[in-house]
Amino acid sequence: MIMKKIILFLFLFSVSLNAASLKIVPVQQKTLPNGNAYGLESGVYFELTDLHPFIMYKLQYSEDLKTWKDLVWLGTHKIAMTSPYFTWNQLPPNQCFFRIEEAW
Repeated sequence: MIMKKIILFLFLFSVSLNAASLKIVPVQQKTLPNGNAYGLESGVYFELTDLHPFIMYKLQYSEDLKTWKDLVWLGTHKIAMTSPYFTWNQLPPNQCFFRIEEAW
């Protein structure tokens, strides 16, 4: 049993060693002292790191971790970048999971 856990840990570590990583950055809308909102609506953008240059990536989401749907395709020319900004209205209404994956 312990050997299986060690092998699984090593496998997961080796797979994620060169994988692109994804960080969700929430953004709140700014308000004036009188309570009026200004600027961009609240939403999120994604910081992507450990990318391979000149590779097309897909930012995907899933509500059940079984079926994945494309949110946006991203072309890279660097090893790190930020995604487009998404307001809460542009994202799926339910709680979901996100991942980054090479397109080709």
